Amino acid sequence: MLGETARGLDGPAKPGLLATLDRLALDMANKKRRVLVTGVARWWGALLVQRLVEDSDVAEVIGIDTREPRYDLGRADYLKLDIRHSLIGKLVRSVGIDTVVHTLTRVDSFDLDPRRAHEMNVIGTLNLLAGCAGKDSPVKRFILKSSGHVYGSRVDLPAGLREDHRLDSNSKHQFVRDIVEVESYASDFAGRNPGIDILTLRFSNSLNPDEPQPLARYLDLELVPTVAGFDPTLQLIHRDDCVEALYLATKRGPAGAYNIAAPGAEPLSKLLDTAGKLHAPLLPPFGLELAAFALRRSGLASLSPQLLDLLRWGRTLSTAKAARELRFRAARDTQAALDVFIQERRVLRYEPDRHAYQYEKELEDFIHSRQLASENGETESPELPAKGRPRLRR
Repeated sequence: MLGETARGLDGPAKPGLLATLDRLALDMANKKRRVLVTGVARWWGALLVQRLVEDSDVAEVIGIDTREPRYDLGRADYLKLDIRHSLIGKLVRSVGIDTVVHTLTRVDSFDLDPRRAHEMNVIGTLNLLAGCAGKDSPVKRFILKSSGHVYGSRVDLPAGLREDHRLDSNSKHQFVRDIVEVESYASDFAGRNPGIDILTLRFSNSLNPDEPQPLARYLDLELVPTVAGFDPTLQLIHRDDCVEALYLATKRGPAGAYNIAAPGAEPLSKLLDTAGKLHAPLLPPFGLELAAFALRRSGLASLSPQLLDLLRWGRTLSTAKAARELRFRAARDTQAALDVFIQERRVLRYEPDRHAYQYEKELEDFIHSRQLASENGETESPELPAKGRPRLRR
């Protein structure tokens, strides 16, 4: 194909030129990707890594986080690295990273106060983008995990919000303002770096039985307290569909924002009734924040201010763009996602913690080397590596 183009440049092309062009075309077609994934200590990043390492088109996957992963990352490399560190740019260039997936953004969190969340969401993302910028950057694709919370939750919001709807930049909630700010920086970055495609995925509230986030924990209560006088329409999405959307975004689709949600938005009462969950209107619409504070102090549920808005007004997203451009369609609708989540949570209550014990790579290497020594007839036992030595973990 490149050879055909070459013939039209200045008369018939020389055979040597044709062979060179065809070889370059083959190299470009067969070039395998190198992917950097942030946030592999949590399921968003870790499960995406598990999916990427199975892709034959991916040559290398590197996961980074400030905490050790709780999941097996397969053949991927793990680096204990803060995205606020200036080494990000050096890592990107030395490895030749062409795709970055940023899953570390947090909106609803048990363990981050607004100040720490701002540092991680805004400052961290700014530094990550800076590390990917420049003429010498190999990065061609940047996927940002965002949230449907950027639209807010209000009584006047239309149903089926599209990606061009105005974001809630004046939200009274710090977490929401931070994510809107992150998106604005990503948009500015895209304008200054036209060679990098920025894809922003705005997820509806996710359900993961292994690591339930605040809304999922609320829905998992034996008796779900609803807000008196309100029955919000919700969209929920299963963990596996979230991972699938991130994976597809690494492979296809033009730059831009995409709503990621499951079809079949339903009123909260219907969702709970169909799933066999008990619920009662125990939360007063006035003084709702005090009731949420009591729930948090009791350890029953941690409902952020933006979730309290959601439990009153609801929110639904149009996913037509993701279906058209990414060819993403959730495998489960909202009701099925909740049903599966509740069933899996019931099973997990009677299972031991699968992530409770995490062995170090030194022990793994030691056991493996002992096996090799035994097979080779060697009797001297290998020593464990010295502690404290910097290492790249697989």
